[in-house]
Amino acid sequence: MAMKALLSHLPAHAIDASERYSRTANTRLPRSSMGNMSFLVIGVGALGNEVLKNLGLLGAGEVVLVDPDRIEISNLSRSVFFRAGDCGQPKVEVLSASLTSIFPDTQWKPHKCEIADLGYGELAGVSLILSCVDNDLARIEAAWLALGLDIPMVDAGLGGPDYWRGRVSFFAGKHSACFCCKLSPRRRRELLSLALSKGNSCWQKYKPIPLPSTPTMAAIIGGLQVDFGLQCLADFSRGDTDSFKSPTIEISLDSLPRLRRFVTAISQGCPFHQAVSPLYVALPQLRASTRELLDSQDAHVIELDWPICVAARCLECGFEWQPKKRVAWLRRQGLCSLCGSHRILEKETISSLDRNSRWVDTPLVELGLPERHLYAVRMKNEKGGLG
Repeated sequence: MAMKALLSHLPAHAIDASERYSRTANTRLPRSSMGNMSFLVIGVGALGNEVLKNLGLLGAGEVVLVDPDRIEISNLSRSVFFRAGDCGQPKVEVLSASLTSIFPDTQWKPHKCEIADLGYGELAGVSLILSCVDNDLARIEAAWLALGLDIPMVDAGLGGPDYWRGRVSFFAGKHSACFCCKLSPRRRRELLSLALSKGNSCWQKYKPIPLPSTPTMAAIIGGLQVDFGLQCLADFSRGDTDSFKSPTIEISLDSLPRLRRFVTAISQGCPFHQAVSPLYVALPQLRASTRELLDSQDAHVIELDWPICVAARCLECGFEWQPKKRVAWLRRQGLCSLCGSHRILEKETISSLDRNSRWVDTPLVELGLPERHLYAVRMKNEKGGLG
């Protein structure tokens, strides 16, 4: 009865997707059919499993899967595609193999990495980003990518103390509110300090906010995320200005089933919207250096999306090395390569590169930047970025 009461309040598009999105034709979307559309799914746990299943059922043409984790025993009771024999294997690789056998008409492209380490060149032609992650730092990184490349994103979350709550939010691109706009100023500072701050001189333990989930709620929210995202994408493509306000659906299935819908406007304090939109360009060749890229574009500086630590020292054993990792990754997962300590001092980080940098002739891929990346370049007297 509780489920029936909730569904009676849901819009028709959230109940029956089959009438709106067929495998063969869909005139409401920017392209002629789902088979011609490409999607990026970030996070392939309980929620991601359901989203991927729905994209396969709807006949998506291409799906890029991004997740750095391996399958653990705890995943088995919440993720429909994982089996006991899969434990220890990368989630994206197991999923790609399983989904290919079930939905052979869809091209599944797995990437075992965090979203901030995925080269932007891998996302050519992506129509919609679906964020299924379990922490706000990953959402921040996804939001920056979506704004920079102007790709609509639909984010979802599971949780609540009673395990029966979920949320789906649609962000239309650079002209609409993003996930960062929804955060309080304090929460923004916490996350951006972890990812960007140069004053965070030693390792800090990062603890994501726990978001418990159940297979039931993952199935409900995963279905809503795909359907709501496609419906909002269709509305946005028709020029519906309400999409610029970033609509959100929140549902609760506890003692009193509830559905709430609201919109989020662009926050005046959001640093992502205050940053000047850069020009993104590809390397002239795979192992191009900063100098070669700047010369090819007649540009002045390369602005890195996220700062990279290029020199570190262990506070336990004194060992010094060049991590060449994003500072956000180092602060959460970094270990001394000699003694394994978490206590790491960041001696040098770089957030931009110009012709005066000591790294100007080092191939950019050797600094830990992803292959097939698109780089933000700025001309002389042009300012921008998050720093």
